[in-house]
Amino acid sequence: MSSSATLRKPLGIRATPEEHELITRAAQREHRSVNSFVLQAALNAARGGSSRLRTPEEVQVALTRAQALMRPYREAGHSLVDELISERRAEAERE
Repeated sequence: MSSSATLRKPLGIRATPEEHELITRAAQREHRSVNSFVLQAALNAARGGSSRLRTPEEVQVALTRAQALMRPYREAGHSLVDELISERRAEAERE
């Protein structure tokens, strides 16, 4: 074996049929093999991060929470989106 060869160690896990199906569907959504998906999820968890895709329901909850947090700062009749677009257009004209 050359010194540049990568040593790989197998990881064994046991899952119920329901857990396996759930993991398989999640891997398919990311167009990855189950092994690749599980390894990446385990590495992300070990590093303290997460790259898990959120469900539409989770996204809606997060959006609703963000809107509630920003509500006290809104001014009636004032659009932050329009203000941002206007600022970006002014920047583009200066360039």
